[in-house]
Amino acid sequence: MSTVVDERLRRLRNELDDHSRIADRLGLDLERPLRSLNDGYPENAVALVGKLTEKLLKELWRHHSVEGDPSTKALNDLVKRCRPYIRSSTVLDALDDIRRLRNRSTHDGYDISDEDGLLAVRRLVDVLVWFTDTGSAALLGGEPDMAPEVARRCEFLAGLYVTLGYRQAKRFVLSPDTVYQLFCRESGMRLEYVELMLSQDADDLNTVLASNGGELLRTRLPKLTRFVVLDDDSDGSADSGALHQMLGLDFRIVRYDGFVDAIVNLDNHLAPLVSAINHADSRATVAAATLTADPRTGESQVVQSGDAAELLARLARGSANVLVTGRPGSGKSTLLRALAADPEVRRFRFYFDLGLKPKNERFSEYAGRLLAPAMTPSDRSRAYDLFLYLIRSGTALCVLDAVDEGVEESSPAGFLRLFTDLAAVLSAESAVVMSSRVSFLADSPQVRQLLDSGAGRSEQLVEQMYANGLDPARVPHFHVVRLAEPEATPLEKQLTAALELPSGQALADILGAHIERTLAEHGHPDLERRLPATFGQAFLTDRTVFSLVDLFRQLGAEAFTDGRLDLDACVLAPLLRPAGDEHVAFVHTAYQELLAARYLAEPANRNTAADLPRGAFLTEQVRAFLAGMPGTPQAEDCVLPAGSYLVGPAERLLIRRIERPVRFDRQAVTAARYRRFLDALNADGTSRWDRPDQPAHITHRPPTDRLRHPDYYENPRYDAHPAVCVSWWGAYAFAAFEGKRLPTALEWEAAARGVDGRLFPWGDTPAGTHVNCADSWVGHPLVTYQAWYRDFAGDNVRRAGVTPVTERPGNCSPFGILDMVGNCWEWTSTSLADLGEAVICGGSYDNPMRAVQASSKSVYRKHGASNAVGFRCVQDLDSDTGGTEETAA
Repeated sequence: MSTVVDERLRRLRNELDDHSRIADRLGLDLERPLRSLNDGYPENAVALVGKLTEKLLKELWRHHSVEGDPSTKALNDLVKRCRPYIRSSTVLDALDDIRRLRNRSTHDGYDISDEDGLLAVRRLVDVLVWFTDTGSAALLGGEPDMAPEVARRCEFLAGLYVTLGYRQAKRFVLSPDTVYQLFCRESGMRLEYVELMLSQDADDLNTVLASNGGELLRTRLPKLTRFVVLDDDSDGSADSGALHQMLGLDFRIVRYDGFVDAIVNLDNHLAPLVSAINHADSRATVAAATLTADPRTGESQVVQSGDAAELLARLARGSANVLVTGRPGSGKSTLLRALAADPEVRRFRFYFDLGLKPKNERFSEYAGRLLAPAMTPSDRSRAYDLFLYLIRSGTALCVLDAVDEGVEESSPAGFLRLFTDLAAVLSAESAVVMSSRVSFLADSPQVRQLLDSGAGRSEQLVEQMYANGLDPARVPHFHVVRLAEPEATPLEKQLTAALELPSGQALADILGAHIERTLAEHGHPDLERRLPATFGQAFLTDRTVFSLVDLFRQLGAEAFTDGRLDLDACVLAPLLRPAGDEHVAFVHTAYQELLAARYLAEPANRNTAADLPRGAFLTEQVRAFLAGMPGTPQAEDCVLPAGSYLVGPAERLLIRRIERPVRFDRQAVTAARYRRFLDALNADGTSRWDRPDQPAHITHRPPTDRLRHPDYYENPRYDAHPAVCVSWWGAYAFAAFEGKRLPTALEWEAAARGVDGRLFPWGDTPAGTHVNCADSWVGHPLVTYQAWYRDFAGDNVRRAGVTPVTERPGNCSPFGILDMVGNCWEWTSTSLADLGEAVICGGSYDNPMRAVQASSKSVYRKHGASNAVGFRCVQDLDSDTGGTEETAA
């Protein structure tokens, strides 16, 4: 063994000697791992460290009365179940390292090195240091002469200072109600000390000090910070004079429940909230419902309803984790700010607006940066560690506003990465309250499962969580508080009243009026035309915070009055809020989203957005604003022009380019049209228009045993019905037979949604008379899986089916293409990773309205034949080629 390793072993042995009390009490042989390393068996050292750690965690398990028998549990289970009772991130990281090394050492073929063994022992020392320095009764054993409440408070304060980099130098139990603690840390070339005297009773403290004449406290340590910490119910006012006379004036007498204020001033951290609340209509009552997920289906069910503020406060006081959802302007931020500012809710409260967090900045860095100004100067580098310690104490509230704006991309994968970054916060014992827009929860089952541990997470999601370094067990259950959707949201009511506008106007019109009036009042109405290019384009690159210098450069000197470069002098000041030193953001994201929609309304700008290297950052509100703008071009020639189109589901909106124009069939291929193709088939059901790679067993004749009506292709009554029970190979061959091809999934969706990205071919509003879907067969909306199963899956599903393609003229896209959603799914030429499957679009008669949007997609095996799957063809207008296919990874 090398000299360096020998020296490290010697140091570790000396450090382990400091923990003999724990070793003696629990019967731990701390020397054995060191002997194994010294003998050249690091794998044994790792295994022994794992066994020692198991003993420590079993004791912790028993101390906290965790349900179950720890004696039968392995290390992985012990770490998982004991995690909520360990406040130190250092200890949690140490346990993860020990578990990782121990798990690796059990796999054949993995070579355990001396370095691995040394690391395992080092991490064991980190665990022991925490429990020794905090005086935790969990491992050190109870102290019969100390009151339990005093012991708990001593452990909390000791953990607080250990988190700040101190070590406990001295600890004396002076009486059951009074304890002395001395902490020390290195700071450059000097040592810093903190001296605490914790007492539950001021009279007891006086008695203790009088009995020894204060000799214990007459220290000569340099730069000593000295505190007397009294019980919550003792203000020390009556006895402060006597205490100071005995202790000296260099002691500060503080209450226990306010002691943390000596390290971090949370009032300063929350000060901006008070200002924001004063400017908001926080008195308005907002109705809400608390939802829970069915453990079998994952569908949401209402469990209680009432005033949103009362529901939130009740859940937060009970340590519940909450996700607040609602559409823009529904009052989410106002509610969360009021909750974080309420001292009655929680002892420690933190508020972070993730909409202002740079996407390339980790949450730990962002939170540390925001909290640092509230810390004492010498402790600012440990701001995030202190934050984690306090929220793991179970006495804090952490508010994460605008979670949906804090993701790198609006997709399940993007949210998974964000939750990985937030894992330490989400798994804390304190209450975590987040806010997001409805689409974040409603439109992504994966994300909904991610936040509901009881919703039966899929194996695929669990694998993705592990692949991203996120332990599924560390993301707890979240209650959902969904804000009601009244005719006018609090934001709309507030602005309508302030601007004296007629009631009932759309949000886009209200925000637009506010922007117009603000600029007009400052004498610069001409600036409005520059805003989309400045702020709208920036939003597409996920930029929501601007420096005042940026505004000066992009909007010109006329954007500021009197030449002053500050927020108050900016002509847009009523629309902006501070976002750090010399930086601003809009008071509500919807303003910038409206400007992004105005920017995208220009075809040239959509092309620019489509070419962004990482893709455009889009939200459902941008899409909704764009879809609501007047003047959307309409056509009746069924031609999809070349250009850029907004596509994708609400949680993953994209802008994609169509390179060349194509003409769609106005209607889906009918049974009558397909019959002509059947007459041209070979005897074995194949044709000369087949793809060269078509499997040998394929026939293009629809299987009569699968058709709901065996005479479907012979009986004239079905001539106008869509051709169904046609495989992808048959649809491909038919298209070639007519000199056409199948559309790509991108072409299909663009043709259904138009240039404004509407939800349905006719617009954004559901219309039961326009579409053949499950809702139309039962006569009312089916908003949950339970409703669909109860009202449609029985007799109705047996009588429901496809109807003539000419029956619903209102189901018409902006290009004159009919019946693109509902009735039957339609084949496309797009394949995913499995080339034996192809994408189908549009939904069918047995899907609820919410599943037959223009973005609805699924995959189906190419040789499949279903009564709910048909197709239509397209023809290239600038080429004589017969087919184009798209393969999506």
